[in-house]
Amino acid sequence: MPIESRPSRPGFWEEWSLTTKLLAIMMLLMLLVLTGTSAWVLENLRDSLVQRTDERLISASETLAKQAYQDVFQPAELQSGDDDAEEAPSSTTIDSNSWDQLKSLLPGGFYVQFYDTNGDPIRDPVAPEPQNQPILPKIDEKEVYSRGGEPFTVAGTSSQWRARAMKVKNTDVLVSIAVPFDREVDNINERARNTMIGIGLLALAMVAGVGYWAINNTFRPLRDIEKTASRIAAGDLSQRVPSYPRNTELGRLSAALNTMLGRIEDSFDGQTRSEKRIRQFVSDASHELRTPLVTIRGYAELYRQGAITKSDDIANAMERMESEAKRMGVLVDDLVVLARLDEQRAAEIGPIDLHKVVRDAAADAAAQAPDRDISFIGLDGEDAQPVPMIRGSESKIRQVIVNLAGNAVRHTPEHTAIEFAVGVVGLPEQVDPDSADTGEIREGGTRGHNGRNGGKNGAKDKLRERGFVTGGVRIFRRGDSAGNDQADTQPTPPTGPQPGEQTDPQGTAQTDLPTGPEPDQQPKDRAEGSEAANIVPDVTAAGSITVDESLRGFPNGRVRFEVRDHGDGIDPEVVPRIFERFYRLDVSRTRDTGGSGLGLSIVKAIVENHHGAISVHETPGGGATFRIDLPISDNGDTTADTRKDER
Repeated sequence: MPIESRPSRPGFWEEWSLTTKLLAIMMLLMLLVLTGTSAWVLENLRDSLVQRTDERLISASETLAKQAYQDVFQPAELQSGDDDAEEAPSSTTIDSNSWDQLKSLLPGGFYVQFYDTNGDPIRDPVAPEPQNQPILPKIDEKEVYSRGGEPFTVAGTSSQWRARAMKVKNTDVLVSIAVPFDREVDNINERARNTMIGIGLLALAMVAGVGYWAINNTFRPLRDIEKTASRIAAGDLSQRVPSYPRNTELGRLSAALNTMLGRIEDSFDGQTRSEKRIRQFVSDASHELRTPLVTIRGYAELYRQGAITKSDDIANAMERMESEAKRMGVLVDDLVVLARLDEQRAAEIGPIDLHKVVRDAAADAAAQAPDRDISFIGLDGEDAQPVPMIRGSESKIRQVIVNLAGNAVRHTPEHTAIEFAVGVVGLPEQVDPDSADTGEIREGGTRGHNGRNGGKNGAKDKLRERGFVTGGVRIFRRGDSAGNDQADTQPTPPTGPQPGEQTDPQGTAQTDLPTGPEPDQQPKDRAEGSEAANIVPDVTAAGSITVDESLRGFPNGRVRFEVRDHGDGIDPEVVPRIFERFYRLDVSRTRDTGGSGLGLSIVKAIVENHHGAISVHETPGGGATFRIDLPISDNGDTTADTRKDER
């Protein structure tokens, strides 16, 4: 039987908070510092007291020697054992009067004992405290000479003593003098120790208080972060950590946490929206699939119960079941397409000639609705011109155009016109390096030497992006020879440009638009670069000129195609929902025509997978215009020449 491993219990230290740990470490370090400092101070104090006691002992012994020499042992005197002076014979006996006189000369608190040369005591010692006397070694000549007159420590009956051994000069008398010091030193040390303990406790208390305040104040931001994290854990993802200076650890931590929290919130919101869309999608798909299934089941039950017996009724029931099955199959196919688009599966990517794709879609629509006026034009209303290549899946792009064309045919009145327009917008204005000083600008690589803005701004803006133009704009026509284009600027009414106009008083260049380059301009245009000649600048549907969009996401410009109808148009209130899945403007009409409500959702998903944008606008004069913008490839693909197919 396997033994289950138990989780190890945290130790005593691990259970402490970080504040407590830091405070404990600080207090321990402070205690060690105070203890070491106190020991060092007390030891130095003891050495100082011993030195001071030795000085007193030496001074007292010299005074005693002088007085004893003059009053008792004259002419002898006390001297240290290493004195080289000549010795004179002297008596080693001291009478009672002399001894009493000698004791009166001794300072208080000193112990004095005289010896003969053999170390035998002469008379009784002078002891300030009979119960506390030093335990001296045998004092003889050898001991005196070995000590050399230096003080030394000896034990006593109740304390330690400092002693000094000497020889009385010119006599055979030895003397030892001692003074108790341990008691005095201990008293002073004790007072010093108590003082240092008090100071140490006060210092520890101050360090504890200041340290707790400092640590608590330093960790306050961490507690704020902890509270914020608790609120986030409770479900409030909008909480953020307070900001601090970026050059501090807390500043970098708060910035990193806020960045992480922002990403988590975005991810969570995205997941929530995705789950909501999935639930709504499943609900809508179930609803849409239930209708044909109920129809098929109803007819099947009627047939099984014998309610349908006539051959015409049976044929009608079979026809209705087949129709509903087909509609359900279309719905399932659309669901599969959307699922694959959501998965962003890799598709065959290659260059796409959008000019040809849109032209084919227009031709197919004309074949399907021969009673309509279906045209294939440029964005300016003139003949459609070749456009730069884009990259993507040609089959998906064709599906987009087919879906939009089918909607335009199905949902507009009969005999109304449908237009398929294609062109380029958002190209940068470039200054010709050779003409920067003369004010000549090439817009999108095609403006000639008659540009009207170069003199003032050309030298300043080497590369300037034009705004998103949604109205009548400069018209550019491509010549018959690829790589040789001439372009001029003129305002365009809805019906298109009128050749032959001259420059207006404001300085707008208005010239004829030739279908091919003039002979003398052909070499010059070629010298300015074949890449510039292959770009079609921006042209768009007629209307007022407005600049209301940026070019972010399309640094190289964009190819635009539009599907314009002239029906009843779309209510502006429902435009924001028009690309939602299963959303229908007219439920009954959509189901009658076999639609699933997923067509525009598929279109939007395909366009976004190609890094493009789709929008809905009102057609001038009434109707709806679906506008698709796709980025121009930045890998150097040249403009497709589709005139070969037209020939």
